[in-house]
Amino acid sequence: MYKLPSIFFLYLLCGLCTLNAQTRKEAGFFAGTSYYIGDINPTRQFYKPSPAFGGLMKFYFNNRHCLRFTATYGQFRGSDKDFTNQFQIERNASFFATLVDIGLGYEFNFLPFNFNPRVKAFSPFLFGGLGYDFPISSPYLVSPHFSIPFGMGAKYMLSRKVTVGAEWSFRKTFQDNIDGVTSPGGQSENANLSNKDWYSFAGIFLTFRLFDNYGDCPVYLQK
Repeated sequence: MYKLPSIFFLYLLCGLCTLNAQTRKEAGFFAGTSYYIGDINPTRQFYKPSPAFGGLMKFYFNNRHCLRFTATYGQFRGSDKDFTNQFQIERNASFFATLVDIGLGYEFNFLPFNFNPRVKAFSPFLFGGLGYDFPISSPYLVSPHFSIPFGMGAKYMLSRKVTVGAEWSFRKTFQDNIDGVTSPGGQSENANLSNKDWYSFAGIFLTFRLFDNYGDCPVYLQK
């Protein structure tokens, strides 16, 4: 059942490897925090932040548009004991889970992001795409599943080859059992965005320009 999504991502990865040789490429690392939003925690941002880290690769088509591939490990936890409403006190549910999120997406720079720091060295950006998530340790979630990643960030070019940035992203899942609670129990305060579980990553990244053995192509200087 899950062979088809795996083949899909393998096909996309192979496609990335065959991009035009003039496409700018970056690869690097992400480190930060992860947290979950669901039936136990319906609205609180940065609830029980836990370690998250991973890698990313970007393929720039010009100075505003790029394709991004990410792989991120995250931990997620929650407990009804952290909330004061009577329903959760009586339910007393809790969970801890870890997973790896694989994502492919499109990133748009609000400012022209040239690979020459003397021209444009900073830009905020938005991104969105498609994700596929693999549970590593979870008492309730046992099967891989699709998600929809989207988020925002900002980046700054430290040098011709090194970029640093920060981003905050969300993953909309189509699961309601990450936390082991599949029913809001008729409590409106526990209903959360169609009662599906979400999770989020926030942190910093550092990327390095790859295969920089040619001069700047004019396409990357376009406004």
